[in-house]
Amino acid sequence: MYDLCDLRRLVLDLRHFEQTLKDTTALSLNEALCLCQTGKGKGDPGSLSEELELSPSRLSRILDALEKRGLLQRTISRDDRRAVSIQLTDAGAQLVATLHCTDIAIPHHLEEAIEILHANSLQPGETI
Repeated sequence: MYDLCDLRRLVLDLRHFEQTLKDTTALSLNEALCLCQTGKGKGDPGSLSEELELSPSRLSRILDALEKRGLLQRTISRDDRRAVSIQLTDAGAQLVATLHCTDIAIPHHLEEAIEILHANSLQPGETI
């Protein structure tokens, strides 16, 4: 059993990290995660929404903002106009590469949690 204050520390660390990310890259955490997942091949809004656990409407607003900034583009299928694919632009791909090599410090508590996740090879939604 864990103390609720432990969870509070992680939440505060995550907020601090997100603010640092925003100050450094002008991206929110969800925007950065969206770019990273798109770079890993999540090329349709449905799988991206599921992977990031975002509602379709929230994802749509994030994609609008990233597209407006020239970091990704959406393409409507010629065969099925309901189908949309998402690709990084060159600028988006460069930013994703920067995010993978960033010097933004990850707070200690979050770093420990990430190491545990990697050690246990947990998938999103799974618990230890």
